[in-house]
Amino acid sequence: MPPIEDDDLNDFLNDTDTEKQTAAKGDTPFQSLVNRIEILPPLSDLAQKILKLYTQSDDDDIDLRKLTRLIEHDTILTADMLGMINDPKYGFNNKITSVGQAITLLGSRIMKGFVLSIVMKEHIKPDMGAYGISNEKFNDMCHLQAALLFQWYMGIDMRRAQNLVPLALIMETGKAIFAEEMASSDYGHLFTEEIYYAKNMQGVEHKYSDTTSYFIGGLLFEHWNFSQRYIDILKSLDFDDSSSELEQLDLDIIEVIRTAINIKGFLNKENLDKALELVRELGLDEAAFMQAALRIKNAYEDSKRAKA
Repeated sequence: MPPIEDDDLNDFLNDTDTEKQTAAKGDTPFQSLVNRIEILPPLSDLAQKILKLYTQSDDDDIDLRKLTRLIEHDTILTADMLGMINDPKYGFNNKITSVGQAITLLGSRIMKGFVLSIVMKEHIKPDMGAYGISNEKFNDMCHLQAALLFQWYMGIDMRRAQNLVPLALIMETGKAIFAEEMASSDYGHLFTEEIYYAKNMQGVEHKYSDTTSYFIGGLLFEHWNFSQRYIDILKSLDFDDSSSELEQLDLDIIEVIRTAINIKGFLNKENLDKALELVRELGLDEAAFMQAALRIKNAYEDSKRAKA
């Protein structure tokens, strides 16, 4: 179900009346996006130590005590991580008060996602104006996507969910790179306008760059030596990759998540109807998906009202 085959995208690609054709000088928009990734500094020493811990052994064999010590060594990282995990969207009834407790409840794979999400923000300061949303709303979207996958799929296949929840938390990061490029271009205002009206956002991205923000996210993960599985999923979401050995189900699950929650809406009726159709095609329990989706939607709306 790659979006690049949609009619909307074909319309975009056939549209030659765009300032993109004359505004691009020197590097192509795609190469400019790649350049932005290549100049990003390496992750912090702590983050690299944590990633190395995962690459040295299977996730199930991680030295949990060492992982706990590494995270707890950084008090700011620990505080930020516990704050994220205790968000009502994830549905824990009791407050998680320590790194050890969090690892016990979530598992080492999901913990990796929270750590990566936090450390990446040290290097990427998003300004999502090009997509017409605030940075706060963008952050909410990322957490809602992870929470939906967590609450929906943990009861279906725990191992697969533990592998995909971390990706759901950080899979939109390529949009931060994309937004920066569009904001600095001569045609950023056109991009923002078309994103506002588009039904196919990947189509708009492709029109202005010959790629999509998810593929750029894959390149970003490659730059920082993240999981090859995550790199392959992001690169394959919008483009067929016959060389990849991915399971189609991984792509399908991520497709459901980004359909239900995206810049155009967080679990609104239109998005939910489309997501439910995908769940139906997968032969999964629609009621279970809706129960998870509505639980998260209600928790999010309650939290927004509480802050108002």
